Amino acid sequence: MKQKDKKISQKIIFLLFSTFFLVGLFTFKDYGISVDEEFNRISGLYWLNYILSFTSFDELKNVVGVKLNEINDFTLGPALEVATNHPYYGVVFDLPLAFIEVIFKINDSKEYFHLRHLLTFVLFFVSSIFFYKLLLNRFLNYNIALIGTLFFVLSPRIYGDSFFNNKDIIFLSLTSIALYFCFKSLEKLSYKNLFIFAIFAALATAQRILGIFLPISFIFFYLLTILSNDEDLKSSPNIIFFIFFYFLFSILFWPVLWSNPVEKFFLAFQYFSYHFLHMQMLFKGNYIYSNFLPYDYILTWVLISTPILYVTLFIVGYILIFKRFFIRFINIKYNTHYYDLWRGYNEKKDLFILFNFTFIIFYLATSEIVLYTGWRQVYFINIFIIYIAIYAFYQIDLNLKLRSIKKPQFIIVSLCLVFIVYKMITYHPYQNIYFNNFFNKNAHEKFEVDYWGLTGKKFLEYILFLEKNKNLIKIGTASFLPLERSTKLLSEKDRKKISIVGQNFQDADYLYTNFISEVDKNSNDKYKIPNNFSKIDEFILNSTIVYQVFKKNN
Repeated sequence: MKQKDKKISQKIIFLLFSTFFLVGLFTFKDYGISVDEEFNRISGLYWLNYILSFTSFDELKNVVGVKLNEINDFTLGPALEVATNHPYYGVVFDLPLAFIEVIFKINDSKEYFHLRHLLTFVLFFVSSIFFYKLLLNRFLNYNIALIGTLFFVLSPRIYGDSFFNNKDIIFLSLTSIALYFCFKSLEKLSYKNLFIFAIFAALATAQRILGIFLPISFIFFYLLTILSNDEDLKSSPNIIFFIFFYFLFSILFWPVLWSNPVEKFFLAFQYFSYHFLHMQMLFKGNYIYSNFLPYDYILTWVLISTPILYVTLFIVGYILIFKRFFIRFINIKYNTHYYDLWRGYNEKKDLFILFNFTFIIFYLATSEIVLYTGWRQVYFINIFIIYIAIYAFYQIDLNLKLRSIKKPQFIIVSLCLVFIVYKMITYHPYQNIYFNNFFNKNAHEKFEVDYWGLTGKKFLEYILFLEKNKNLIKIGTASFLPLERSTKLLSEKDRKKISIVGQNFQDADYLYTNFISEVDKNSNDKYKIPNNFSKIDEFILNSTIVYQVFKKNN
């Protein structure tokens, strides 16, 4: 690339990253609260209390103790009981947030959850920078790296979750950063690269146990290399260095491991493989249980909730990469170099991505691991999906250049991205319930829509507007918790006006339903609207009903 073109590309990249950050900065308060955020807060406070027990900071201990005693999680019980019974959740994000809450005396729930949303977005923003650097490291092309990064940040569901999903997005972000340093380490096994890689791989693992897949596959590739090249044995001390610091930092960042690292690590793996929460979900129009998932559960969710452009390019890219390495593999002869599979570091990175994506999908499809509410728990695979998609775009670009065709692919992709941005704007601030154009019609009849309960905030603001002069508004709902969580984003004055009576419909002035599918509506009376209530409003996004509002007849 010419120096002039390089400078132009860098200016465009800076402008786009700045725009992305400013959009997030000015819109993070638009998003509702998810059902899990209070639980995440409890986990952070619980482990802060545990760490403070080893110190003499009595004042801080008292503050944390008071907060824990005051919190009652309506799903699971008192805060201390909740955290004690479910100790294996990572607190890489929640522990620092708990510390900030205590130190800066943040007592208003609205202020606290807005802070969580902002910091979640900031980490996702930082991860997008590293994803850009990762693509630039591989493809050595500013334009290709930029297009790939736009795919990354303009993944509607993930973008929407990047404000309130303090578990899955944190894991995705840490994995993205860790993968960049993994790539650097694949090129050069320096102590510096391996040390930084160990830190971020450990952070990802301490957030979610699945983070272990990245260091394991990295070590596997190292072993694959030394099988045919004794020279690589000289770097064995470097690998031992990496393994030592990876496990050291994993223990350091995950307090539950402190008492018995080895035993607790395996217990954590078992805990998340056989999750306690076995819930009923709507999938392809049928109700299924989370512990009996069909083999195509994850791939179906990816297909229906990812922009068609990304899916198409991914399929092309996967075929191209798989074909290349499969032909190489079957042509490997006895006593030849195994790393003839790849020629150069760039091909090694492609194989690394292909291997990890394929292995993870195979593991998820064949294991007894429990997943629920879409594919959010494995959002991190979007890193591999976008990488493979952009590989296809890169190959298309190379082939067209050889034919002296001037960049129609960039024009087509740019137009598609403009359309995706338009769709994201129409969904705002509910990008997390995006379905692509092939599957968005009446999606609520086939799949779960607002499983996070984010629209509760919009509904409550609507009711408060209708009943400006009323001192108490009673609201009935089949799914109590999401609506109760949403009250935490209201002002203290408005909170006092709202009384959620749950399934006691006849005591309510209004009824709210957001089609959360925890129970089969066809066989459970709690979803039936009484005859003395009439529908006054419904919220529809792209032919999908998100929630409905009913008012008691006078």
